Amino acid sequence: MCVFVYEVDATTEPAVNRRPMTFTEVYLGHVTVDDFRRNQRGELGTRTATLHADGISKLRERWVYRADSIPLPA
Repeated sequence: MCVFVYEVDATTEPAVNRRPMTFTEVYLGHVTVDDFRRNQRGELGTRTATLHADGISKLRERWVYRADSIPLPA
């Protein structure tokens, strides 16, 4: 599974002055069906595939990029 986490400036006006979209985290890890929780379809919802807490932890261990891990220039 590959997950990209990003920030978007959707409030600055005029829009031409908005900050560009910025990737803050990237994860790339192998997950299996057992890493997902079972969500039953509700009255108003649909089935979704969601990692359970252990699955999320497993994926987060395999980070490729995290903005907070970049050393700042001296």
